[in-house]
Amino acid sequence: MFDDMDGKFVCRLRSHRTSFMSSKSRGVEVTVQSSAAILDAQFDLQVLDRLHDPCFIAIRRPSSDHECYLIYEVVGVKGIHLQELGVDPAMPKVLREEFLQTIEKGWEDSKENWIDITSVPMGHLVRVSDEKIEFERTRLTPLTGTRAHLLSLKATREFVCAEKGSEIGTLLGYGLPFTVRVPDLVRYHTGVFGFTGVGKSNLVASLVRRALEFMGDLRVVIFDLSGEYIVNLLDIMDRGSILTTEPEIVEDPRALVDSQIVPETLEASLGGTEPLEKALIDLHTKGAVRKLELSLPELTDPTLSLVTNFLTRAHELGKAGAASSAALIRIEDLKRQHGLKENTPLREIIAKGSLKSELVQTLQSFRASVHQMSAEAKEADSLLDFLANPPMGTARGREEVDELTRPEDLAEAVLSEGAPKLTVVYIPDQYDARDSVARYIDRLLDVKKRGLSKVNVLTVLDEAQEFIPDRTSARDKTEDSSVAVESLLRQGRKYRAGCWLSTQRVAHLNVNALQQLHSYFASTLPRLYDRIVVADAYSLDYEVLDRLAELEIGEWLFVSYKASKMRNVPVFLRAVNNEDNLIRYLRP
Repeated sequence: MFDDMDGKFVCRLRSHRTSFMSSKSRGVEVTVQSSAAILDAQFDLQVLDRLHDPCFIAIRRPSSDHECYLIYEVVGVKGIHLQELGVDPAMPKVLREEFLQTIEKGWEDSKENWIDITSVPMGHLVRVSDEKIEFERTRLTPLTGTRAHLLSLKATREFVCAEKGSEIGTLLGYGLPFTVRVPDLVRYHTGVFGFTGVGKSNLVASLVRRALEFMGDLRVVIFDLSGEYIVNLLDIMDRGSILTTEPEIVEDPRALVDSQIVPETLEASLGGTEPLEKALIDLHTKGAVRKLELSLPELTDPTLSLVTNFLTRAHELGKAGAASSAALIRIEDLKRQHGLKENTPLREIIAKGSLKSELVQTLQSFRASVHQMSAEAKEADSLLDFLANPPMGTARGREEVDELTRPEDLAEAVLSEGAPKLTVVYIPDQYDARDSVARYIDRLLDVKKRGLSKVNVLTVLDEAQEFIPDRTSARDKTEDSSVAVESLLRQGRKYRAGCWLSTQRVAHLNVNALQQLHSYFASTLPRLYDRIVVADAYSLDYEVLDRLAELEIGEWLFVSYKASKMRNVPVFLRAVNNEDNLIRYLRP
């Protein structure tokens, strides 16, 4: 169970303390509590070096009914030389220099030196029962003077690595493959937090791969504002689909190439961007890129079926209760009274003033019965606008319009049989992106709530601060997107609809949405307030978050209530590098 480094690790608990940390941003102050155990370890350079890497310590805890060990994680370490306590800056320079030279020579020779270790509780204990290592949650606190040990590789593996899980990286300090339950990462929602350049899209792309490999029926939809994920998942995009609001990208392969960001490390590994550009052009040539329509397109000859199909769909989704049924019944009456058919052009109805008025009243009655911000309300408004001001000249035909995809259509299509496993939606305009996300999620939840699909769906929102900011407005559509995303995070688990958020601005997120994430990855967060918000949201000791400043690109702190073996245990890991997949694909 323990690794005492051939007897070199000799350690006891010296004290236990509680501290508080506060930070304020935009008038909001957050305060978090941190508990820490301070331990004395016999000085040894090998031990000192080992403790600088992430590691767990087990502190002996006798109790009234059994003996166990409380697990702590090392967050700070410092070598202490006995004589350094006597060094005073006010000493004469010559005397101070003599003291320092004596200290330098005595690090390895003196038995009076020690290592100060700061560690924080993991909320778990470990003991051996019937030759098995067992872990469980605990509220016990340690006793001063008790012996402490380093947790062994085997015990650490059994503590943090999920059985039959999927490998997502390597534990820092141990070199062990780190495994998690991927379905729980999807089902219970996940966040990826980190400053620009730490590798968020690389990590998310790698996790998407694991999810698709591990969950056979999973469909993934990524809303991408920056143009990163088509490249990051290029080798599996030939089995996927690309949607974009940008017409030039749909028409011109070169525009697709120019719109995407190529990681510098990947470009260096490939010796340039030529292999990527060729693969993107080939992907476009195969017809993988389609247009995402945000408004009802103009039709050359729209017919009455446009109205009846819309109302029928709303009725099937349970929208507006009896209003949709009443509207369909009224239209059937109009058809009988005036000899209308499904293929009767709306322009003919518009030309007959009284008939037009009756159809307008029917749609207005339906419109008044649905939420004013719903997709159905917006579509009803589009139909009413068409009836009030029919466009002049030529426009798209009915068959062409039927092939277009709107956010609502995407939500229904992704749940259908034979749908692509992966869809990347590239929308560089944040206003259009918010509108699309709100409409997509609304329809997705509608279909799911009615029990019309049991398919697992994962929605990934890059630049999440654009969709769920802490301050919203109807004018910039953040109100719509924030309400929709929060609904998905609150209700999605029940309907097999997961959500992942990736952002660099944790402090500016909707707190209600943030607290729905049961797993998260955090890397470098330079702002103190961001770190404190994460510590507060996930009941972590602040001193664990303070170590984020030490992480390199591709290294992450991972904490989960559901996907890891033990609940809410922070571990530091190096994630699998997603670019390795792309290099193998582009340079076989």
